[in-house]
Amino acid sequence: MTGSPIKTLLCAALLFSFCTAAQADAVVRPAPNFGIDGMPKPTSLRSFRGQAVVLVITQSARGKQFRAQVQRLKQMYGQFATQKVLFVAAIENGPADVPSDIPFVTATNPAQVAADYGVTGRFGIAVIGIDGNLDMITNKIIAAERVRDVIYNNFESQQATRKQPGS
Repeated sequence: MTGSPIKTLLCAALLFSFCTAAQADAVVRPAPNFGIDGMPKPTSLRSFRGQAVVLVITQSARGKQFRAQVQRLKQMYGQFATQKVLFVAAIENGPADVPSDIPFVTATNPAQVAADYGVTGRFGIAVIGIDGNLDMITNKIIAAERVRDVIYNNFESQQATRKQPGS
């Protein structure tokens, strides 16, 4: 015995909406995409899905906040390197070279990157998780340990360790 066409259609619509909602929850706050220079071929942020990205936005590579943030990140660079974290600098003015032992690549169109990430001052730092989620953004200098904690405790890892109801 078969159900009515309306029942079948309603069940299919309900199933589709449930599946779509479950997929949409995976990335709560998608990071705005941008181009990346310094790679062998033209690429963008989306190309690095599955890899954490630290984006530092600044007006100048010689700026006090930028230099202070790079010094803090340098303290734990070994741990970041083992996790294959990509470091990107969006430098609005001056040469795009980053005076650091950390291998930074540069964002194309840094002014647009700053606008897309809502950075209106001289400095900002964002951590983009392996799932493409914008896990953190701030205009303050932060400790390397905080960056590491955000990378390790991204949405995907929290979801995997979350207790299921009734267990």
